[in-house]
This record gives sequence, structure tokens and C-alpha cells, in this order.
Amino acid sequence: MRKPSEYLPAALKGLRSRLMPDCSETLCHAGRSSTVTRVGTTPIGDDALAGAEVQEGVRVLAWAADFPGLGRGRLVSLGGEWRVVTGARTDPSGAVLSLSMSSSLSRSTAAYRRPGTGIVMPLDVLAVESSSPDSSASDVAAALYGTWYVAIAEDGWAEATDPQVGDMLELSPSADEQRVRRASLRVASVVRHDGFHFLTCRERD
Repeated sequence: MRKPSEYLPAALKGLRSRLMPDCSETLCHAGRSSTVTRVGTTPIGDDALAGAEVQEGVRVLAWAADFPGLGRGRLVSLGGEWRVVTGARTDPSGAVLSLSMSSSLSRSTAAYRRPGTGIVMPLDVLAVESSSPDSSASDVAAALYGTWYVAIAEDGWAEATDPQVGDMLELSPSADEQRVRRASLRVASVVRHDGFHFLTCRERD
């Protein structure tokens, strides 16, 4: 007879071994990779990325031991596509990690500048647009035009200072990438994880 805390690990083992092999994907993060199982797209609620800047696109189950320290706001590769972790939690036993992730990020180019300074540069970025306007934005224009999440590799950032709130980006799709439209963005927040700068941006007209 299984304990309640053993049900979810047993279910995941069954999913991965025989019940849903077509739902298996390879997840990579910080030099680690392992097979995970897609289980749906239901939002995780209170565990979602603060402010709901990025809408959930997929959810997976993984062994927690395969990805120690993996949490929301981190950049991962799922099936070869870059995504942002929007929510993370473990089951009561601590064995199974439930992850929600954004839609896949698109490779784009951006004209980056810092108003009032000489900082102007072209950048290669990964970007995803929120699927709905940001109702938490205090700025009416920001709420109307929505929110973007942009990742910039640290080794592609040439300035001595990190990206800052108030910086501007003119986003353009790459020649072979049609999922991203042109957009004028202003940086609203910046965090740093796993060799990337992560920018939450508000779209401007």
C-alpha cells in the first residue's frame, strides 16, 4: 500500500515508461538534461511568475533530483526550444517537480539604447510576447500594449554596466523568424540568471 506522498512519483514513472511515451521531451538547464513528461497547460496559480508577465504555454513533470535549484524565471530548453519557467513546485515527497513554462522564445534582433547616454548597440535576443495585456501595469499605455520578456546572453552584452530599467529596445524579427513582430519596448525590470540578462519590457507606441 503506497503512502499518499508516493502516488505522484509512481504516476510519473508510469507516464515516462509506458503510458504516454509520445509526451516525453528532453529538458536542459545549466548543463543538465533529462527526459520530462508534458502534462498540460493549466496555470499553476500562486506559484506563477510574479506579476504574470509571461503567460504559460506548457507544463511538464520532472524528477526534482535531475534539476536542483530550477525555479521560476529561469531559461530552459525543452525539445530544442527556449522557454522561461513561469512556475515551479514539488510534490509533498519532494521527488517530482511540476514546471510551467512560457511559449517558446523567438530569436530576434534588437536596436538597444539608453536614453541620455551614448549607449546604442545591435543585439541578438530571445523574446516572447505576453498573450494578454498586463492588467497589473500602472501605466495605461503599458497595460494597453502589453508585456514582453527578453533574454540577452551575458557574452553578447558589450557594455560595462548591465541593462537598466528605462533602457529602450526596437525589436525586429530575424529573417527566418516570423513569430515575433516589430515592437518598441521599454525595460521595466532586469534580473540575471544562468548567463543571461532577463528583461521584462513594456511595449510603447
